[in-house]
Amino acid sequence: MTPRKTQNERKVNSYRPFSKITSHIDPMVLYTFLSLLAISIVLLAFQASNRETCSEAAIVLASQQHAGKTNSFTAGEVITFRADLKGSSNDGLSWDFGDSTAAAPGLQVYHAFSKAGSYTVTLRRGKCDWRQEVIVLNAPPEKEPDTRGDIYPVIEGPDEVFVGRAVTYSNHLPNATSWSWQLLQPNAETHSGNTVKYTFGSPGERILSLIVNGDSSKMVTKRITVFPAPAQRPSNDHFEPIPFPEEPKPADPSAGAAAVPEKPKTPAISDDEFKFFLTQVVDKQKNASDFSQYLCDNLGARVLLNDKETDTFSHFCSRIRGKKRFKIELVNLIKDQNGCVKEIRVRYDKKFLGIF
Repeated sequence: MTPRKTQNERKVNSYRPFSKITSHIDPMVLYTFLSLLAISIVLLAFQASNRETCSEAAIVLASQQHAGKTNSFTAGEVITFRADLKGSSNDGLSWDFGDSTAAAPGLQVYHAFSKAGSYTVTLRRGKCDWRQEVIVLNAPPEKEPDTRGDIYPVIEGPDEVFVGRAVTYSNHLPNATSWSWQLLQPNAETHSGNTVKYTFGSPGERILSLIVNGDSSKMVTKRITVFPAPAQRPSNDHFEPIPFPEEPKPADPSAGAAAVPEKPKTPAISDDEFKFFLTQVVDKQKNASDFSQYLCDNLGARVLLNDKETDTFSHFCSRIRGKKRFKIELVNLIKDQNGCVKEIRVRYDKKFLGIF
């Protein structure tokens, strides 16, 4: 028999939430749903914490021709692009210039557009991007430079002179109002006027400078080579007319052998004078025949070049004629007892050997 319940005994019922729902759902399904919900919440929180702010950024443009902020440039002009980011990382920046060229990374980049047009430059970082329009115009045509103020004066006068002979140098530059002449040497005097005259007392090289209208930025110079004075021939102030030749008298058998007529004297010439005349051959002012009186009409005289190569004088003159780059350093003349030049030793700059 089942014991009887007392009157004081009461039935206790515990309260369970969702008891009506859970009584119809499998507990495993419920636990799976709750797990997925927790994972979704965690992912949303992670994405919210790593969300990138794209609003605080700008693109700054500049160039050497346009120092200020502008978005209008010319074709071929190098433009500086700089990202102005406030409180953000500078990593992962990439520039797209919108002209089919490769993207360029970095906080500051340089680019030049080859053609005129309107281009949209895009700065990207992650999912953020900023855009800036750039207008490129064709470069204006270049004006021809005004060269009227760039005319340099010219010193007119010889490059080679002799000691003791006066020489004049001049300048005829249009619109010139003042001239300043000076030799570039210690204690040299300054001369004015469009012409100046010098008489050099010793051989060597001089440098003459000229400044026109006080503009020292256009100062010009001229190198002058001074040669020793040529030997002076004795002069005879008393003029005597040359007598008419006498008719030859018949030879007297009793007289001795007829005297041999005296040969004409060869004119004297120094080594430096001969060197100067050779430079005139180079300048096409003389030729080999002009030296006949010094060579006693022997144009086949031997020429020794740098003590290595030999040549005849006439052929040597034909080789150096018109060769502006040929530079003679030294000339030595070998003469016979009558003063005729029999051999010429010439030393020239070896770097001009190729002209032969």
